[in-house]
Amino acid sequence: MTEVRYNRPIWASRIPRQKIAELYAKDAQGIRDEELINEVGIGLLVRIESIFQARDANNGLARCPHCQRGLEHNFDKEFLLRCESCNWELTWAEYQKSFRGKHLIASGMTAFLKEYVQKYRVARSVQEKMILIDTLIHRYHWELEGGLTRPGATDLIGGRQHEIIDFLNKLSYGEKSSPEILANRAEWIQKVKKSQRHRKTKREERQKKKEERERKKNLKRKVRQQMLAQRDKSSKS
Repeated sequence: MTEVRYNRPIWASRIPRQKIAELYAKDAQGIRDEELINEVGIGLLVRIESIFQARDANNGLARCPHCQRGLEHNFDKEFLLRCESCNWELTWAEYQKSFRGKHLIASGMTAFLKEYVQKYRVARSVQEKMILIDTLIHRYHWELEGGLTRPGATDLIGGRQHEIIDFLNKLSYGEKSSPEILANRAEWIQKVKKSQRHRKTKREERQKKKEERERKKNLKRKVRQQMLAQRDKSSKS
């Protein structure tokens, strides 16, 4: 009898920052390192594939980690995902744990991820691939909707959000960088500023709402104290 397999799926990791930094340092010098560009570019393709699979699982269609067969589930934590072909099984709760907290949902990045996959697979020159990589990692979540909530690179490059923004701001550029990459750089700077203004406005709005709640709370307390004082005064008279 074949032994049942219970292993969790393995998801593609985010690209290490040092790889991206090295890529840009060389590009700024006019060095198109084909091997490094392919390593990063294909790494992003694999990462995107994991993002789409994690999304599918989160929407009711998990996949066997061995043969990639689709396995529907009902979101019950105890639901048993089972692939008869591979003799593999795992509860939905355990499957979900495998991708939780790994930045694999990437809401608001769908159009950009699909565009990258489509164009990168047919790209021929290393320069074209470099531009596609550069364009993707400088996108923002919900950018098409004007939200600019957080950098899409947080799902693609290792690090926390504030680290990613600082990292992208400090990438190397030079006279030998392509015009497209320099244009993306200028656009990125504007997006960061717009996002910062947006967050500042949201913080101010939250602060105003908090202050208004406190004002109303203090007013109610004051009215209640006045009523109690009036009641005590009436009972003594």
